[in-house]
This record gives sequence, C-alpha cells and structure tokens, in this order.
Amino acid sequence: MQIDIKCPSCTSDSSFFIAKNVFQGPFRCWKCKALYSIKVRDSELEKCEPLSNEDFEKQKADRAAKRKKAKEKTA
Repeated sequence: MQIDIKCPSCTSDSSFFIAKNVFQGPFRCWKCKALYSIKVRDSELEKCEPLSNEDFEKQKADRAAKRKKAKEKTA
C-alpha cells in the first residue's frame, strides 16, 4: 500500500510503501530532512509530530530490533 505525505516544513510530497494498513514510526523528509513521528491507519495520516534526531535514531533502532526478533521467530 502506498502512503503519500506532504512535509509540514517544506510542503514536498513524499511517498512510501507499507505492507499492512497500519504504520507507526519515524519519517524523514527526502528534501528538507525534517524528522517526524508518524502514524498511518487505513491509508490516512493520523499523526505527524516533529522529532529530534536522537528520538528518530531510537525509533529507527527499535523498529529494526522488532523486525529482527520477528524474523528469528519465523526461522
């Protein structure tokens, strides 16, 4: 499923694909590099809040750890 987002800082259009109809995590604008915490449900952006670089890296690491754990369960 493709999600379209307009950056609140520079108004650039961005898009990315998600496997499920729900996503919650970090987002970085491709153009201005602004950082946000977003929540998407049923192709609709429900939440978009500014995020510090430290919090962005923490959320990114947490998501990677969850993916790794899920992958180990299925192996």
